[in-house]
Amino acid sequence: MSNHSVRVCFAFLALTFLLSLIACVGPPGPAGPPGPSGSGGGPPYTWVCTPAHWPNMGSNSRADLYVFNGSTVAANVAVHILNKDGVNLFGQVIPGTAPPATYPGQTGATTVPVAPANTLIVTWQTPQSYTNPPGLDQTKVSTTVRVVSDQPIAVGTNFEGNFSPVPCSLLPK
Repeated sequence: MSNHSVRVCFAFLALTFLLSLIACVGPPGPAGPPGPSGSGGGPPYTWVCTPAHWPNMGSNSRADLYVFNGSTVAANVAVHILNKDGVNLFGQVIPGTAPPATYPGQTGATTVPVAPANTLIVTWQTPQSYTNPPGLDQTKVSTTVRVVSDQPIAVGTNFEGNFSPVPCSLLPK
């Protein structure tokens, strides 16, 4: 191997190493240097699960949300089930439920603690969401679940009728 080939190979490896370092840095935190990839700069960690209903569904089915606390300290978690306009549906009657059932979750700055390596499970019924029946209030149909935490968490859903659990997405900052 010639001296020139060795230099080109070394330059390529050095450039690859440098690019891998840059690629592994997340956006800057609120008061410090960039964090590790996917950190989003630190808390609050916001996860989004969408869609949060079956379109044009004429019946209610079970919905489960799983929030795993992957940190070594308790996480303070808030679950907000939102309509298409971003309104928190906590306490609202879920369309089509008989007897009437209400959406779970938290409001405002309210949180619930989740111990380290524990999973918070939130269960409710999906709304009937067909668009033409008289009296169906579309503002009460859940479209997105937003989960906010002060610690690193993982979030997923399992809506009955779906053939596999669906992970939620970490919302970039």
